[in-house]
Amino acid sequence: MRPPNTACSRRRSANSSAAADALPLGGRSLNAMWERFEIGFWHPFGPYAGLSPAQIFEWKASETVRYGGHSGLSPTPPPGAWLEQLASAAGPVFALCSHSEGARDPDQHRGALLASHFRHVDDGDWQPMPEQHIMKVTNPFKRQGLALAFKVAGVFPVSPQVPPFDVEWYSKGDHGWRSDVLPTRGEFLIRKGGRMRPRRVCAVLELVKPYLAVLKCESRPTRDGADGARGR
Repeated sequence: MRPPNTACSRRRSANSSAAADALPLGGRSLNAMWERFEIGFWHPFGPYAGLSPAQIFEWKASETVRYGGHSGLSPTPPPGAWLEQLASAAGPVFALCSHSEGARDPDQHRGALLASHFRHVDDGDWQPMPEQHIMKVTNPFKRQGLALAFKVAGVFPVSPQVPPFDVEWYSKGDHGWRSDVLPTRGEFLIRKGGRMRPRRVCAVLELVKPYLAVLKCESRPTRDGADGARGR
């Protein structure tokens, strides 16, 4: 089983192949991606674990080239409702990363807490994470040592812009789609339709099934030999 590659985890420079994959999209390629978008996630995005957004994109592209990827997200929403909506997706599923100039780094541990195990949301078996030189995944792990992550196939930075379509968003509380003002916090599902434009985005992640993975943090040494586990 290939592990999830989290977009908010590692500190490593991209190799030449990854750097090419991380180049901003423009013109015809970008328009084609907007046309392909039908359903996906809104992903609040900014500095993370001491890295700037540009450094995160570089690292994420490098890791995706080597092993496929995971991008860390809030552990709050139960993934079941999301998966029910994604089950009927006929085309690719994307995560739109917000352009949040004033965002603060949410990881007070600055990358010290490492994911030790993962499981895909459609598989109940926990698997150990690869060695840190292959994939180093960090997260604040604020909820009982667990977090969710995207399963990422590609990372596409774009110049900050508003996507050229209206969307509606999925409300877990209402168990349905809404066309009113989009939430200002947290991840949520969006799909084309409705009457609200998304806010500006700075990158698009292309996801692969099963789209989400669960991470957990157990005792695992960091690269310098210190304990990078829960309780720190």
